[in-house]
Amino acid sequence: MIDDRTDWHTHTDLTDGADPLGAMVAAAEAAGLEAYGVSDHVRRSTTWLPEYVRAVRAVSSPLRIRCGAEAKILDAAGALDLPADAPPLDYLLIADHQFPGTEGPLTPSAVTTLLAEGRMTPAGALDQLVEATCAALLASPAPPILAHLFSLLPKCGLDEAEVRGEHLKALAAACRAAGGAVEVNEKWRCPGLGTVRGLMDLGVEITAGSDAHRAADVGRWSYVREAAAELGAAR
Repeated sequence: MIDDRTDWHTHTDLTDGADPLGAMVAAAEAAGLEAYGVSDHVRRSTTWLPEYVRAVRAVSSPLRIRCGAEAKILDAAGALDLPADAPPLDYLLIADHQFPGTEGPLTPSAVTTLLAEGRMTPAGALDQLVEATCAALLASPAPPILAHLFSLLPKCGLDEAEVRGEHLKALAAACRAAGGAVEVNEKWRCPGLGTVRGLMDLGVEITAGSDAHRAADVGRWSYVREAAAELGAAR
């Protein structure tokens, strides 16, 4: 089931969004949503999280407002780019913005080079990415949602079609253990329908995320509704 009445993945002008919190909430109301989540980008060095959480929790709206954040996976062990003293969040988006290397994040171009030189295999890269993602899910201090799962693969010259059943089983087990979910991401149109179907069959909760960086994109669905229609997974 994909609930298009909720949007858990949005960004305000506090980080890389174009519009302030109030405009984003107003857009969520205008889009006919029932619940809306703010999930600005954080890093370990972020110092403004307490003020951010207070501001989101102070919003007055008929919608259910939830305060989240988006953090990337830093390494193969699943470490998260999140302040150690982060205040309680309603949820945490976990993102594969860069490849989780053994000694830290690698850019997609670095992974492409490693693959071209034979120092990494496509199968090994997928194994490492999935293992790191599972570890990050289990390390999350708040209920986790995997954001734009596998959007990194084409940037590294890899194909989501190479994701195997064992990868989905591992991700599903980690999601269930962590009380987590996987989003269908509107902006990046991922993960693919085969991945979504496989995870749904394994009992994983699927959420909707616009990845909106401006008010006009909040709760505006194309891929999410295509996925729901194709999978018979409408709310």
